Amino acid sequence: MSIKTLNNMAPPLDFSFKNLATLTDSLEEEPRKGTKLKDVPLQEGYTDIVTAVRYNNNSIHELGDLVPSITSLVVNPAAISWLDFSFNDITQLDDSLLQFPNMTTLYLHGNQLMSLNEVKRLSGLPCLRTLTLHGNPLEALDGYRQFVLGTLPSLKQLDFSSVTKQDRADAENWKKLCSKKMKMSKKKKVAE
Repeated sequence: MSIKTLNNMAPPLDFSFKNLATLTDSLEEEPRKGTKLKDVPLQEGYTDIVTAVRYNNNSIHELGDLVPSITSLVVNPAAISWLDFSFNDITQLDDSLLQFPNMTTLYLHGNQLMSLNEVKRLSGLPCLRTLTLHGNPLEALDGYRQFVLGTLPSLKQLDFSSVTKQDRADAENWKKLCSKKMKMSKKKKVAE
């Protein structure tokens, strides 16, 4: 018997408000009502595809165990397009996020990200269109919005605000200005 795939999108796996300290902890927890784990039998011959996982409002500090956790929870990890890590204690992003090339939405607001360099890691997500970073210490840094939009030009929304043509122009100008400053700084160091 062949498996027929309807490619129905399952509801998000919801591990929010579970007091998780690590992503691996989610393997010991039941997701909130209305979500399905991969080992729960579905109607014979059909599969629902989980494309979103919520880990918001927990105490997660790092994302290093993301890939093994997601792989243990869902049938098709490559189908993940939305991850919610909002309101945790994440201080650094991990390259494991790049293992989800179809990710279009990533919520990271309300964490402890301090460096704009963390945003550079996300440039390896070609489908990323929606990103939230507000409520992190890096939001207070000069040029925050311009840097993010200059680094991730495919974004359509940043911090729940649509990206405008003016935002794009500002990001491009900011990028050029910073590039000139860096070149001048390098020349100055070489001359010394």
